[in-house]
Amino acid sequence: MPRKHRQKREDPLVPIVGIRVRAAIEWKGLSVNRAAGLIKVSQQTLDSIVRGKTKRCYRSLRDRLAASLDLPATWLGGESDLVPSLTPWLPYPELKHRPPRVVDENLMVHRPPADGEVTERSTLPPRYQLAAHKLATEVSQAWRRDIDRGNREAKAALSRLGVGSWKGREWERAMMLIARLVSASWWRRLLLKPPPLPEAIDPKRQYTDAEWFALGDKMTRKNQQRIAEELEAADQIAVNAATALAAAMRPWFENKRELSYRRFMTTLEWASSGFGVTPKDLMEDSK
Repeated sequence: MPRKHRQKREDPLVPIVGIRVRAAIEWKGLSVNRAAGLIKVSQQTLDSIVRGKTKRCYRSLRDRLAASLDLPATWLGGESDLVPSLTPWLPYPELKHRPPRVVDENLMVHRPPADGEVTERSTLPPRYQLAAHKLATEVSQAWRRDIDRGNREAKAALSRLGVGSWKGREWERAMMLIARLVSASWWRRLLLKPPPLPEAIDPKRQYTDAEWFALGDKMTRKNQQRIAEELEAADQIAVNAATALAAAMRPWFENKRELSYRRFMTTLEWASSGFGVTPKDLMEDSK
């Protein structure tokens, strides 16, 4: 009979991030109980993980989860910030570029320290990542299939994306633009006016310590509420938008109908450069 200390060395404890595991289970359309049955672990154990009570689990358990959910084990453990299709087009903090935290060509992900914990605010929301990854993967597979079969429109469409700093990185840009199409922040920038400025503090008024504290507490609560709402919107819009786009493009994914690469590229170029301006050819196509 193997000794327990040898089993522990061969199957060490590794990090696990409950919010990511929960999002992945729900994205697969599973319940916690069903997922537990698939990986042959007790429902109580998996429930403790998705609730965030268990921060570490055996490597073998995390590997079974990753295989069942078709995701990298390192992503489930928070050791990698992003799913593979999103990672290549995101610059790293070492580049010293600090744009707004939105889904954009210049996006920087705020990475936690090596010994820190991944939370919703340290990277893109998990369900947004999963939705964008799934849609981008299906588009990439169908697009590559068309190119491999000698579809000239497919090849020409891809080459149109390789301009400027994106030369030689056409697929990365394609995945970035597809991810933007399911981004709550992008659609809000497109459709909504900027939010109103916060109420100004009267410089002539003498505030007491209690009043300053109340103002600070009020601002903190508003920020927390805004952040929570933005995260929820990011997840909700991403899932719904990705599901709708995938349903619309399903015949192409399944090789039953051809894609209009001209219209598809118009859409991607609109996502690349337009905020509220609909290209003329898109308008003409809709007539």
